[in-house]
Amino acid sequence: MPLDHAIGSIGTSNGRTERRRGDDTRSRLLDAVEGLIADHGFKPLTHRTIASRAEAHVALLNYHFGSKEQLIEEALARRAGQLLAMQHEALAALRERGDWDVDDVLWAYGRPFVTLESDAASPWRNYLCLVARLAGHDPTDTIMMRHFGSVYRECLAALRHALPTVDEASLQAGFRNCRLLLEHDALGRCKAGGNAPPVTPSAEELVAFLAGGMRALANVPNQPTQREETAH
Repeated sequence: MPLDHAIGSIGTSNGRTERRRGDDTRSRLLDAVEGLIADHGFKPLTHRTIASRAEAHVALLNYHFGSKEQLIEEALARRAGQLLAMQHEALAALRERGDWDVDDVLWAYGRPFVTLESDAASPWRNYLCLVARLAGHDPTDTIMMRHFGSVYRECLAALRHALPTVDEASLQAGFRNCRLLLEHDALGRCKAGGNAPPVTPSAEELVAFLAGGMRALANVPNQPTQREETAH
């Protein structure tokens, strides 16, 4: 083998090794931020706690992700496709059936959360807990819509079909409240860790309660406009 070819091969091998090490470090940092947020939320999250859990040098966080915020974004993006696929498939099944009610839509959105895994070591459990904690970190829903806006809009479209007489603003507010309560319910199991049941015993009651609230919106009179209030 010519010497220059041999040297090139060594360089290529070293490059592959470095890339594998970099990929491994990135994965450990993503796993670490998932697990920390799942267990403790966003507030105690620091560069040092992430690096310690990942068993990586703290400087590698910025090297691979640029910032803690970008690391969180990539942690959300990493498994978002799996969650979105489950929800979109459930909604597609409703469309194929041709008719559905409010309960069906809420189950399509919320089933991954109400059947949250109890295994504290499960990456999927940690990811769902990360998403469930997002509302407290992102009260404007900006991050949530960036990653999960497609299923949110599809759920609203399905709810419009089920509740044709409810105005758009009430429908959006009602579904957001349902989402927050489903995620809050999941959060209780996240905090319980491995002691939580794999399925919330009251899941059916919770969904029925939320669906009843959504249906009740059809009986809520529209709020008077400012002009009407002034006229009176």
